Amino acid sequence: MIGEGLSQRLRLSVCGVFAVGLLGLCLLACGGGGSSAGKPGPQGPIRLTPGQVAVKVGGEVQFAASDEQGLALEVTYRVLEATGGTVSPSGRYRAPLQPGTYRVQAQTLDRSRSGEASISVEPYQGALSRLPNTQLTHASHTATLLGDGSVLLVGGPESSLAERFLPATRTFVDAGDTGAKRWSHTADPLPGGGVLFAGGIGVGGTLGSSSLYANGVFTPVASTMVHARYAHRAALLPDGRLLLTGGLPFTGSEVTALAACEVFDPAQKTFSPASAMSVPRAGHTATALADGRVLVIGGQDSTCLFGCPMQVWQTAELYDPATGAFQPTGAMAQRRFNHTATLLPDGRVLVAGGTTPDLPATDVSSLVEIYDPATGQFQAVGQLLRPRSQHTATLLGDGTVLLAGGLTFGENTMASATVEAFNPATGLSRLTLSDATTRYRHAAVRLLAGQVLVVGGSEGGGPIPIAELYE
Repeated sequence: MIGEGLSQRLRLSVCGVFAVGLLGLCLLACGGGGSSAGKPGPQGPIRLTPGQVAVKVGGEVQFAASDEQGLALEVTYRVLEATGGTVSPSGRYRAPLQPGTYRVQAQTLDRSRSGEASISVEPYQGALSRLPNTQLTHASHTATLLGDGSVLLVGGPESSLAERFLPATRTFVDAGDTGAKRWSHTADPLPGGGVLFAGGIGVGGTLGSSSLYANGVFTPVASTMVHARYAHRAALLPDGRLLLTGGLPFTGSEVTALAACEVFDPAQKTFSPASAMSVPRAGHTATALADGRVLVIGGQDSTCLFGCPMQVWQTAELYDPATGAFQPTGAMAQRRFNHTATLLPDGRVLVAGGTTPDLPATDVSSLVEIYDPATGQFQAVGQLLRPRSQHTATLLGDGTVLLAGGLTFGENTMASATVEAFNPATGLSRLTLSDATTRYRHAAVRLLAGQVLVVGGSEGGGPIPIAELYE
């Protein structure tokens, strides 16, 4: 009896082991009971990130598609509403000028799965909101929009350290050491990625050095500039090279500006001489036109701190990359320097404010003119609500231009506490008062979503850490 029971239990045990093994083989054969690595994920809906987002009219947002496990998917994108804006094959959405709620849909290539995101497109409210202070103080610095949507702040006499503004969290974070203090320099994004920081003022005086920022790292450029310069201007040429124009070779009074220009080649990482402008210019503007030419406007021929003679230019000239030469074009109605020049969506250029000897009572201009490349002429189109010099001008998504801060007259302060959105179509502005600070020598940049970051500068003394967002 005992032997028979033991024998029966052994038979059952063996059968159980055999059954479990058989079940395991069956599960493996059917694809169950193990890791799904390397196999298609769940067949649920596509997740779009962000799923809900608000942007300003004309603003942008980058979408990414993934499955339920967070793995990236290859998809096609489309806007479901006929007037809801556009979306690129890579998922970059651009909002229309009409406010509203719109949807972007992503589909897998076999159209078996889809997902949607909702976009609230909002008009500009003309409001300034206070942000957390920057980690460092900045003045005569630069603010550059990077490909990931963050903003890189470089420059100012306080430190060689850089920082980035993150729009998603509205915070400033460390961005590494640039290697040298510099201010009154230029900062220009290059084709294929990277930003070139060139010239400026440093601890030892005017700089002939430059630095490249790429992949989160600052690297000195081995090639030195043809001329050390600050208060110069740069513009990108159609072939990807960068044209640097004018500026001042030394600090101090009675310093003659440069007419000399040079070109930076990002492929070779070298500077080489270019044709000179017709006159020396500093505090001018250089704007890349839609046809590839560069429009240079106004400026001063020298510094003048103590009553010395100084020429302020009313003239403009065009650099043609096809010939490598400058040619004269139309003249403004007013002489000016430290003004702004903004390329409009229709290819014209809006010129605003600046310091001018044509207004001896104030020295600061409120005149707005537009240059038309088709005619080569300037035309006055209105007046700013506040005269401004050393201000910023930022094209908004609705086609208006935001003029912020600057030296002014009539506010009982050295610098203005206002910003105004100027409409080129009507010649009228909408004024907004900042309750945070007055400022000039600051920087401003439009974020992907359309808001404008206004940051740093000076109230008339040293640099400030104050940042605001225009919405």
